[in-house]
Amino acid sequence: MRPAREYDIRFGHNILGKSSKNWGRYLVISTPSAWSIVKSKIVRSPVGLGMNNWLDRSHLIEVSDSLTNDADMVVGIGGGRALDHAKLVASRKDLPLIQVPTIVSTGAIIHGFVADWKGRVIVGKLAEVDCEYVLVDYDIIKQAPLHLNTAGLGDVLCGYSGISEWNYFADMGMSDPVDTSLTKPLLDHYEKISYDFPLTLENDHSLSDKSISYIMKEVQDRDDRMLRDPRAPAADHSFCFALEAANDKYWVHGEACALGAVIVAWHTDQSPETLVKWLDRCMVKFRPKDMEISKKELSRSLEELVTWMQRGDSKTNGNPSIMVSNPVTGDRFEECWSWLSTI
Repeated sequence: MRPAREYDIRFGHNILGKSSKNWGRYLVISTPSAWSIVKSKIVRSPVGLGMNNWLDRSHLIEVSDSLTNDADMVVGIGGGRALDHAKLVASRKDLPLIQVPTIVSTGAIIHGFVADWKGRVIVGKLAEVDCEYVLVDYDIIKQAPLHLNTAGLGDVLCGYSGISEWNYFADMGMSDPVDTSLTKPLLDHYEKISYDFPLTLENDHSLSDKSISYIMKEVQDRDDRMLRDPRAPAADHSFCFALEAANDKYWVHGEACALGAVIVAWHTDQSPETLVKWLDRCMVKFRPKDMEISKKELSRSLEELVTWMQRGDSKTNGNPSIMVSNPVTGDRFEECWSWLSTI
């Protein structure tokens, strides 16, 4: 698949209206909330409209097969679920794809991969398809609640989780020494984000055009900057999936990953206050009370996390992630919950 850095992302005011004038017969995959915002801005109506409810493969395929094959292209409109669903439709119908995100916080914008979800569990790959281009319409993005966009920075900053584990295992003598040539540039970049992003905001702390392009660029660049090392497991993303699987509901992806990273940093005693500072500066929600995660839901999630990480590669130089070897359950969970309630 095309790497994220090569995606053609086009920014502008009313860029959707201007571009849609040239669309022929096209299909739309969206969600009710996203479509209600966008439909009045499109010049030509689609020949078919499919609504996404969730990511289970049977639902994705059912909606795809209900749409006409007599179309020229597919347009995904919405957040991550709608954009992933649009990829599946484009793949099954062998049609070109255009993506129109209504928030800039999701990696689905710049990834062609579609996971094969059986209920709440990923069992493989369902499709891969690159889009022709991405339209980021400033006027549409600004209609979304601010936190749905800043969550994209949470999805970047959560990389602190892997560094925390590597530091922890190295301190314990259970891993190679931390390679600071890999970790320091990332930490410096995270600090820079926390200073630079607030400077892009309007005086009332709302998103400016520059804020939107800044978030989108950071999400796009994340793949190239990401620390891909078995000594730095991505427990933050595993936590997000475990949270949703354990409670059978969705949360905002970047916020859930940020919470997972905060918990890992706290559990490894690797300056969790640093990550908390970055997230607060970037206005990323991560506290359970702000995300409407109950104590019981969080407890279930951290128990599920052990099973979730054991399904995949959670090794750190022969040692499992600390979230597996020393899970945050029982008394340790009570300590964690108390700490989260104070920050």
